[in-house]
Amino acid sequence: MQVKGEVLRKVRKEQNMSQEELALELKVTISTISNWERQDVPDGRYIRPIAEALDVSVHKLTGVPPNVASVEVKSIDTYEEENILLERLMESFEQYVQDKEKSVGNNKQEFWEDEWRNG
Repeated sequence: MQVKGEVLRKVRKEQNMSQEELALELKVTISTISNWERQDVPDGRYIRPIAEALDVSVHKLTGVPPNVASVEVKSIDTYEEENILLERLMESFEQYVQDKEKSVGNNKQEFWEDEWRNG
C-alpha cells in the first residue's frame, strides 16, 4: 500500500491542517511533508500514523478498498526492516572477514580453522 502525494495533500487540506501541524503530529520536518505531497509517501510505516493524524481511514489514504487491505501494514514494515538489518549485518560481517584476512596474510586457512575451534 502506498499513499499518493496528491491524495495526502487533498485529505490534509480537507481536514484544515497545515503542513506544519501534520509535521509536528508525525514528528517529521515540514520539508518531509512537502516532499511526500509532491511525490508519494515512501515508507509504509507512516501510513497508519498519517491516517490517525488526519483522522481518516488508511483505505481513504491509499485508495485500497477495506476488503483488500486485510494484510497488516506493520507486518510488511517489520519484514522490510528485518531485511535491511540483515543486509547491514552481512555487509559488516563481510567487512570484518576482509579486515581479519588482511591482518592474517598468507595464513588465512589456519587462522579461520583456529578461530572456529576456539570460538
